[in-house]
Amino acid sequence: MGGKTQSNKAGGNQEDPQTEGGAKPPLRFGVKSYTGKGDSGSSGLGDGLRARKSEPVFEAVGMLDELNAVIGLARAAADEKEGRDEQLELIQSDLFEAGAHVSGYRKAADAADSFARKLKRLEEWIDEIDAKLPPLANFILPGGCRMAARLHHCRTVCRRAERAVERLEVQAKPFILPYLNRLSSYFFARARLENQQAGVQETDWKGKKD
Repeated sequence: MGGKTQSNKAGGNQEDPQTEGGAKPPLRFGVKSYTGKGDSGSSGLGDGLRARKSEPVFEAVGMLDELNAVIGLARAAADEKEGRDEQLELIQSDLFEAGAHVSGYRKAADAADSFARKLKRLEEWIDEIDAKLPPLANFILPGGCRMAARLHHCRTVCRRAERAVERLEVQAKPFILPYLNRLSSYFFARARLENQQAGVQETDWKGKKD
């Protein structure tokens, strides 16, 4: 993949992966890894209010977090094999930003330009991948090489995160939903490419057999 480099260090004048343009969000972490504030089943939102952890907003934030974690599995495998996978790393940072917008820690107005750029970047990556792949003539079964299987897992979790965000009534939703929709397409195309590069043939769905 063009997004991979053999260096495991973020050096020089590279942008901070947390935000575009190198701007770092303010950190408010204490020394301990726990606060106990959520022991009663509530958690804080960007407007300073607290809500039950069972609320749809936390379901959406949790799904974005789960997606980030399964991408981390795929990225770990890619890093061990070929070096740092910058595309997956950037996507993980995008998802942190999406969670911040969904939960109100970042202004919805800022999401418009930011996610328009991220969407364009995703589409450019997908176009580059598609140019290397044969046309898809059939539905294919998820799987193949280990990396492709991990990416298919990312794709399905991405769809769940998309559905969770779609159920919300938040101002940033119109900007984040297209990104998540395109992200699942990226994982699908990338999985196909990983199988091609590994020499693993895709398994076509044969349909129902009596």
